[in-house]
Amino acid sequence: MKKSVIFLSALLSFSAMAAGPQLDNLSKDDVEDLSQEFGGNFAHTVVAAPETSGLFGIEVGVVAGQTSAPKFKDLIQENGGSGSDFESLYYAGLAARAHFPLELFVEANILPEQEISDITISNNSYGVGWNFGGFFNFPLDLAVGVNRAGSEVSFKQTTPVNATVTLETTTTNYWIGASKSFFILTPYFKVGTSSIDGDLKATADIFEGVKTSQSVETTGGYFALGTHINLLILKLGLEYSQVQDVKRVAGKLSFSF
Repeated sequence: MKKSVIFLSALLSFSAMAAGPQLDNLSKDDVEDLSQEFGGNFAHTVVAAPETSGLFGIEVGVVAGQTSAPKFKDLIQENGGSGSDFESLYYAGLAARAHFPLELFVEANILPEQEISDITISNNSYGVGWNFGGFFNFPLDLAVGVNRAGSEVSFKQTTPVNATVTLETTTTNYWIGASKSFFILTPYFKVGTSSIDGDLKATADIFEGVKTSQSVETTGGYFALGTHINLLILKLGLEYSQVQDVKRVAGKLSFSF
């Protein structure tokens, strides 16, 4: 993660003689690529089938995984750095899911603010959905849902002037999905659309209140394919997904009640 500070510092040009921090060295395409990679990396998931079993249910656990980052890697190499450390990005969070009467369900995934090397990262996401397959007693679970994730990555730059650089992303996915239980296995899939809003801000400490920013929006598809292994109250899950151009693999260990 520390190398990302060096990379972004090289791209973000701050001039002590200017009226404030500058982002001239970072094009709109660059900001879109960064926003898509981080927004896709931090998109919501609790590795859950669109099912609702019983009148009420609660599930809590940990979700962690890996996502590819080819654009991020290319940007680093184009600016004279080594992109080998960015062939993959990793994420993790505390996950919870609950379902209620009328086959409604809610989900949440939380990564509390933490500092890794010189970078501060935080992420919170949630989702809601309705299992209309269960509501109408179809032979399989069919559901529609929406989820949203908000993430922030920030760091302090000290050369050539002291400044704070922040990348905020909001990722929203709308989807329809299906699942079916077979003994201890529950395979599922989801398909839909995705939008990512990115806002890159830079504030130089010597210019209090003066900011430079670039805002972008990217859109694309959303797809997820996964399965559960249900062992009494223990659930193990594996999911492959693609958020726009960002491919991810995630795993889950949770307990259901």
